[in-house]
Amino acid sequence: MTQTGAVSGSIRAEKRHPLIGATVHGVDLREPLDSATLKTVHALWMEHLLLVFPGQRISDEQHIAFGERFGSLEIHPSVAHRSSRNAAIYRVSNVDEAGNIVPPTDSAWQYLNQSWRWHTDSSFREIPSMGSILHGIEITSEGGNTLFANMYAAYDALLPDMKSRIAGLWVIHAHDYIIRTAPELAAKKDRGTYDDLPPVRHPLVRVHPVTGRKSLFLSPHTMVTIEGMPETEARALLDELIAHATDEKFVYRHVWAPDDVIMWDNRCTMHSVEPFDNRRTRRIMHRVTLVGEGAPVPA
Repeated sequence: MTQTGAVSGSIRAEKRHPLIGATVHGVDLREPLDSATLKTVHALWMEHLLLVFPGQRISDEQHIAFGERFGSLEIHPSVAHRSSRNAAIYRVSNVDEAGNIVPPTDSAWQYLNQSWRWHTDSSFREIPSMGSILHGIEITSEGGNTLFANMYAAYDALLPDMKSRIAGLWVIHAHDYIIRTAPELAAKKDRGTYDDLPPVRHPLVRVHPVTGRKSLFLSPHTMVTIEGMPETEARALLDELIAHATDEKFVYRHVWAPDDVIMWDNRCTMHSVEPFDNRRTRRIMHRVTLVGEGAPVPA
C-alpha cells in the first residue's frame, strides 16, 4: 500500500489500488463517530470509493450505529437472510444462526450464491442503495475474496462512439431476475420468501449526487434488458459493457483479514465474490445497507 497523504488528526489513509480503495487507520468503529471524524471519513469515502477499516471487532449494534451516521438503513427483501436480532443486518453467510453450514441444495444458499456474480447492491429498488458496509466475521483462507470495480473509471475509459451510443439509455432492473437466472433456484417450487418488488428503470449512465462525476450503472444480476431495444441487441451491449467494466485495471481484489470492515459506494462501484468451497468452508459476513438519497440522476 502507498500512503496518500490524507491525514486528519489521528486519521490516516493508505491507497489499496491506483483507482479504488484505501485503508483507514485511526478510527475505532466501536465508538460513536463525532462530527469531525464523520466529515473526514465521508471525504475519504468520496475520494477512494471504498474504505477498509482493519481489525474492527464490532458487534452488530455497533455496526448499525456506524451505518446510521451516514443515513437510514435498508431491510433486505430476502427474509431468510435477515438477522433474527436486528433486521437491518443482512447475513451474507453460508452458516445459519444455529452455526450449521447451509447445504448447497437450500434455497437460502442458492439465492446468496448469486453474489458470486457482479452486481450493485439494491439495484432492483426504485431508489437504489447509497452504500454498503460489510463486516468480515468468519473469513475464508481460499476463495471468498471480494472484487470491486470503479465505474467512474470504466465510463471515462469508453471510446467517444460508445459514450454517444449509450447516452440516454435506460435499463430495466428486477429483483425477480436474480431468482430467474439462478438455475437451481429457478427450477424450485419453493424459492424462498421475499418482499414484493416490481421492476424498475434506471439510467445506464448516472451522475453521482455528491461528486458530480458520470459512471456506468451496471448490475448484471438484476439487468433484464434495455428499454426500447431489441432483446438480442440489448443483451450484447450490456455484456460488452460488463466485460469492459470488469477489466482488471478497474478492479481491486480484497483478501479478507479477520474483522475487516469495508464501506463502499454503490453509486459508482460494482462488486462480486470469488467462489469458495461453500460445502465445507464457513464464511460469515454481516452487512448494513444505506438507503439511497433519491432515484439515480441520468447523465
